[in-house]
Amino acid sequence: MTCCLRHNPMPLAYLAAFVLVAGCQREEAAAQRVWLRQWFSLGETRAFEARRGCAVGLYDLVTGQVKSALAVADSVPGMHREIARRGAAALDMPGQGADMAMVAMANHHRPTGMAMRRAGLEARACMTEVTESAFRHALDETGTVLAWDETRGALILMARTAGYLVVVQGEAR
Repeated sequence: MTCCLRHNPMPLAYLAAFVLVAGCQREEAAAQRVWLRQWFSLGETRAFEARRGCAVGLYDLVTGQVKSALAVADSVPGMHREIARRGAAALDMPGQGADMAMVAMANHHRPTGMAMRRAGLEARACMTEVTESAFRHALDETGTVLAWDETRGALILMARTAGYLVVVQGEAR
């Protein structure tokens, strides 16, 4: 084999390029489902796309409840406390849309609120028409549960009434 590589370096170059590109992809749908399942009851995967700088997953919900492994707050300060303590938390404020909740978080703790917004903006490169529509609907829908996983830089929107969950991730931090 070394004889062939000495005379033809292309196979080694292709292998190196493949390893480099594979290492740049955010994650696979199965891996994303594993960590999401600890917090949500997921059904079928509707859509998933991941590239170097983004990942978007759209999943059916089995139930509209957040599992006990994820702290759920009913206020922005409460959510921020749980994120600081656990690295992830959800915000369930009936009557308020997720977009307004992110604005409130940016006003309360700018780094966290802006990281949430950045994840949504950076993930647009991975969105299809279907996932972008689901994301926008979940942002505006009152009663959407907003969750943030600081470690993964993942913004999660659980649109209970529509029966789906959308997760977006931007550049890995």
